[in-house]
Amino acid sequence: GKALRSRFTNVSVECSYEFCSSSTRGWLTAKNEINMDIYLNRTLRNGLRTTITLLRPVERSTGRYQTLFSYDFDTCKTLRDLMQEGLMKVWLRNVFKYGNLAYECPLKPAYYYLRNFQLELDSIPPYLPTGLYRIHDTNYYGRPKGKQRRSVATFVLDIMFY
Repeated sequence: GKALRSRFTNVSVECSYEFCSSSTRGWLTAKNEINMDIYLNRTLRNGLRTTITLLRPVERSTGRYQTLFSYDFDTCKTLRDLMQEGLMKVWLRNVFKYGNLAYECPLKPAYYYLRNFQLELDSIPPYLPTGLYRIHDTNYYGRPKGKQRRSVATFVLDIMFY
């Protein structure tokens, strides 16, 4: 199959005031690349978890999405294990190239940024049908299904594969 191309169509960043300053934000460049400024004001330690979900709109107008897959994982452990082979490694290496994001815990309070981020051609699974997708990334403390989750940050990326 031919490699898919991609274009981001929207980005949003929400970070809890407990962990980030209000200047934290995400925006698209004129070339549909992603920029982010993250002002982390508390250390993120072991125990941090991430849920990454890939969604597809059910019908354009309804705003309803269907979940294609969702992974929940221990963020710090996964970052440590990252240098093993696999799609996640390709994706995350791809991200680290575009900024100064930390890739080991504890994540120290600092200004982190991402500039002109785009997906590399080889990081998109060729079997995905073309169209619009949403990537939802939530970072939190607590148990995956637990009630007492403390939200840290949520990133939502809308992306068109064509």
